[in-house]
Amino acid sequence: MQFETVENVRNRWDTKELLQFDERDPCYTWLFPLALGEFDPSVIWRPTDIPRLQDNLTLYVHIPFCRFICSMCPFTHEPLSHRDLGSYVDALCKEIRFYGNLPGIKSRSVTTLYFGGGTASSLTTDHLEKILTELRRWFSFSKDCQITLECHPRTVDKEYLTRAWELGVNRVSFGIQSFQQRFIDSLKLHQKVEQSQQILTDALSVGFNTVAMDLMFRHADQSLKDLEQEIDTALAIGVQGISTYALDPEIRELKGIAKKQKSVNVEGEMYYFLHDRLHAEGFVHVAQPDYAKSGHENLQLRDLWGAPQAENLSLGAGAFSESFNGVTWANVHDSETYVEIINQERVPILMGQVHTWDDAVARYPALGVRCLKFSLEPFNRIFGVNFQELYRLELSVLLEKGWLEIQGDTLIVTRHGKFFIDNISKTFFNLRNRGKSQLWAVQLERLKPKKTWSQQELLTLVEKETTFHTSAY
Repeated sequence: MQFETVENVRNRWDTKELLQFDERDPCYTWLFPLALGEFDPSVIWRPTDIPRLQDNLTLYVHIPFCRFICSMCPFTHEPLSHRDLGSYVDALCKEIRFYGNLPGIKSRSVTTLYFGGGTASSLTTDHLEKILTELRRWFSFSKDCQITLECHPRTVDKEYLTRAWELGVNRVSFGIQSFQQRFIDSLKLHQKVEQSQQILTDALSVGFNTVAMDLMFRHADQSLKDLEQEIDTALAIGVQGISTYALDPEIRELKGIAKKQKSVNVEGEMYYFLHDRLHAEGFVHVAQPDYAKSGHENLQLRDLWGAPQAENLSLGAGAFSESFNGVTWANVHDSETYVEIINQERVPILMGQVHTWDDAVARYPALGVRCLKFSLEPFNRIFGVNFQELYRLELSVLLEKGWLEIQGDTLIVTRHGKFFIDNISKTFFNLRNRGKSQLWAVQLERLKPKKTWSQQELLTLVEKETTFHTSAY
């Protein structure tokens, strides 16, 4: 469904999004809160009572261009034009400088940086160097900052990967999806199995701290034996991180595949097969849906979801900044509009939501459960209320179903509960976020802001106000 106005986004409501416990919720909860709409971006830099949970900062850079357009992708993506890419990188660097001029930014340690897409590896290595140079000029990176570059198997070679590693990229993640050509072809992914295997092998030889990949399951007519062959191949190559996704044709508008998919019960069998096999092979379940060898975890998920969460600043067309100074907002999604606004020295924000206290309280567990466990003590201390007392009713249901357990000070999602992670997450949603779907770029790409703000106007406003917390709780 395409949204026609920003207010349509705020007012969306769907009974299918309401909490239920009878069957697995197919929603993929990646964002919270969800009631984004038109708002005054100057509130981002005003004083707030919403507590900062962590002092560190995580950065995300969105590259919306793709050499190959995949029908399954729900994220911001456009056909690659090298002319447009150069203009986009220039605009991106201007946005970096704008945020870099904000007071207090330099005092925040950046612990993770993630280049996503689209296809982040659509960037030339010169582009990548230019962006990284600008980011390092304006932000303070920790010595062990994890820098991830998402790659399509057909957009990079060993020379490209070696140069990316030399520039400081220490983690690469490939959109492999499958090692069986019939499944790749059914999704029109424009890659060959042999290419995927070779580029993973090349990446492992370059020297990255971590080489990771996406693996999709529940393809049309896929059997458990097919899935076993997939994981055997990944393990034989030696990748250190695997993100496992069940193919959701509703999000990706693949109705033909939906008709051929096997039941949710079969999806559950596949899910637990992957879970148990990866655990047996020494992988840690970092978050749902990420697994990694110890020491190779996707640390940005820890920052974004792991409670207590870090603040996130995201840059580029279609990027969502999360819980920054108590505000979540999204940039315009169309790259031409993004570049046009930036070149007018204005801020490319499309919509946002100022967090209420209830939003902040709910966000802690709603996203925290995706990392499968979290400590209750920080919640009790930060928000001044006992977690188990506040969520007494919700916990009684989840504990009875065997989806959660509490060991001392730690809430843990059980093996049985992991398959129902989005049901668990929704259990903690506060009232104004219930019944609202997750937001996907393909729904938002036509939207434009009614008003944009001058960058200088906002910087002048910030200088007049003391807005940022000096440290976390």
